[in-house]
Amino acid sequence: MGWLARHGWVLLFGLALTMVIFGVTDIAAGATADPAIARALTGMTLAELEAESAAAYGLFDFMTRVNGWSLVLIGGLLAAIVFIPFRRGERWAWSVTWGLPLWAAAVPLFYIATGLAAGEAPPPPMISGPIVAIVSAGLLLVTRPHPADPR
Repeated sequence: MGWLARHGWVLLFGLALTMVIFGVTDIAAGATADPAIARALTGMTLAELEAESAAAYGLFDFMTRVNGWSLVLIGGLLAAIVFIPFRRGERWAWSVTWGLPLWAAAVPLFYIATGLAAGEAPPPPMISGPIVAIVSAGLLLVTRPHPADPR
């Protein structure tokens, strides 16, 4: 456990970079980056959605790209915090990094609140969100500052 406590930041940094990669993919590909999301929410393929309403498809594509930019920005900021102040042991950085598991846990809640189309499989973020939340929360618990720690 000592090794993980000392090097857990590497895994957190990797999660942050993964967010950046997914964000870049969303920016570049738009709605086609993850067609399962549209299918889970509407029950339609991307082609069916575009055929039914080009405006709705365009809005979905736009929002996918905007959300991609949000992932790039948040992932980049998180990576910077983890790589410099978190790694140095600054307590505020450890506290701020709890935003990752909270955000990841909230992602599936948005899908639940919106509702999925009947008979459709949950989209990938409903699966990856809780996994990222559990892994990152576990890493943060292992790397938590101790009272004698000058963090």
